[in-house]
Amino acid sequence: MALAIDLKEAFLHLFFPQVCPGCHSDLVSQEQLICWECMQSLPFTGFEAIRDNPVEKLFWGRSLVQHASSMLYFIPDTPLQHIIHHIKYKNNPALATYMGSIMGTKLKLLHSMKKIDLMIPMPLHPKKEYERSYNQASLLCEGIHEVVDIPWRNDVLIRQFHTSTQTRKSRIERWENVSDVFALCETSVIEDKHVLLVDDVITTGASMDACAAMLLTKKAASVSICSLAYTI
Repeated sequence: MALAIDLKEAFLHLFFPQVCPGCHSDLVSQEQLICWECMQSLPFTGFEAIRDNPVEKLFWGRSLVQHASSMLYFIPDTPLQHIIHHIKYKNNPALATYMGSIMGTKLKLLHSMKKIDLMIPMPLHPKKEYERSYNQASLLCEGIHEVVDIPWRNDVLIRQFHTSTQTRKSRIERWENVSDVFALCETSVIEDKHVLLVDDVITTGASMDACAAMLLTKKAASVSICSLAYTI
């Protein structure tokens, strides 16, 4: 039986080769999503266990965020950048869920996670989500949920306007670009709840801040923030 499975896997690899999204080397197993070398190279921040970390400081003087962290440093031209590119633009939802499970493994160690009532992914505009066929932040929530078993909802928060890209905007322009972009569909779901907002990459925190402010205005008890990566 084992030999038959090995032959089947070899056949699949020959005609349907899978490569690591981080370095484009061949993956040994069809069930493997990232090669060992790229996994070892992931630049973990450790922010989830550090108060007043650089991500939390992004929100100082703005929304009253309970806790904020990012799992990894986003560094250009590294395996992580290629992994995130595959998630966002190469139709790889399984990879997003897998990275979410890595986030969940880190968050599970925190006592504060036991106080989270609900996870909400940062929403995409419907047009962009249709083009991508999924919201990567929702899949990160799914992966986190598999590890920490905290409920999540992707129908609470919506992006009602399709804003221009943030890539070339200054810090101030980024904050202004998302000031009235988001809306809440169900207020009762978040009332008196500690909500965890989840996204893939935080740069200035403008979008996260706009969502956190809205949730707090609509009577969420508190808001925390977590992302897969943080742009240095």
